[in-house]
Amino acid sequence: MSSHTSDEAPLSTLHLVKSEDLNHHQTLYAGRCVEWCVQAAYIAAENCFSDPRPLVFMSIRSLSMRSPARVGDIIQYTGTIDYVGDSTIGVRVDAKILQPKDNQKIVATGTFLFCTVDEQGRALAHDLPPIENGNRASGERWRRTITEERAHSS
Repeated sequence: MSSHTSDEAPLSTLHLVKSEDLNHHQTLYAGRCVEWCVQAAYIAAENCFSDPRPLVFMSIRSLSMRSPARVGDIIQYTGTIDYVGDSTIGVRVDAKILQPKDNQKIVATGTFLFCTVDEQGRALAHDLPPIENGNRASGERWRRTITEERAHSS
């Protein structure tokens, strides 16, 4: 099993906005944006391991839509590991429109929580080390989110 290090590069995915991705305002439907954010977050979290691990989505801690995207826009979703707990992994995703290069607008930002699980779906320690230079306040917010999620699922 590989370990995560704080200098591990963020991972990005790209999506082309097509007509089926639009809402009634002819801009990117927020639900589609959330779907793509969760995919980018999952890929970043799964990449912490050298082999695939049973990893499930727990929650969206935050999500903010910043700018509209339109048909033909290419959006880059970048997932960065923001928190590592005993069995949980928090990922920040930043989505931006790639063109024009001199004015890449932020479409959305969000934080997403995943958990490694056993065959019965119970939390399972993943043995990843904590992030070395993590922000203490951010870590506390992640821990509160995890505690709340577990209380609601009981």
